Amino acid sequence: MVVLNPNNWHWIDKNTLPWTESYLQNLPAKVSCTSVPDAPHTVRVVKLDSVSGDSNVSQRKGKVICYFDLNVQFVTQVLATESDTMVCEGKILVPELVHDETDFEIRAEGFGDHYTLVKEQLIPNLRAALCQYQVDLIEQHSKDVQQS
Repeated sequence: MVVLNPNNWHWIDKNTLPWTESYLQNLPAKVSCTSVPDAPHTVRVVKLDSVSGDSNVSQRKGKVICYFDLNVQFVTQVLATESDTMVCEGKILVPELVHDETDFEIRAEGFGDHYTLVKEQLIPNLRAALCQYQVDLIEQHSKDVQQS
């Protein structure tokens, strides 16, 4: 992908949306929480429902940058901890995951009596995992936009 670019001066851009979709499909394995006391329920992000928007890694004047603006939705389940049976299902919506913000909106829909558990315990775990995305994005793709 890298063209002749002395001192990495010229603008190079790489579309990373396909990689982003794969990255976000693997994210649910890392995000869950268990209620306390006595752990009657576990909340788990089950799968990526959809992702749309833009994701790019670029370099200009020797600096690697990334910019993204994504709309992401996850399917999430509340399970009885002991029996692992589903109690309810809902969606987690991230309408605007952007590169220059860590306090982005995350909405939970469809959890009924378990909404508080999802909001207070799962959403902070998901936010931390989504904030790691930018670090991983640059680490994975910076070598593709710069000449050594």
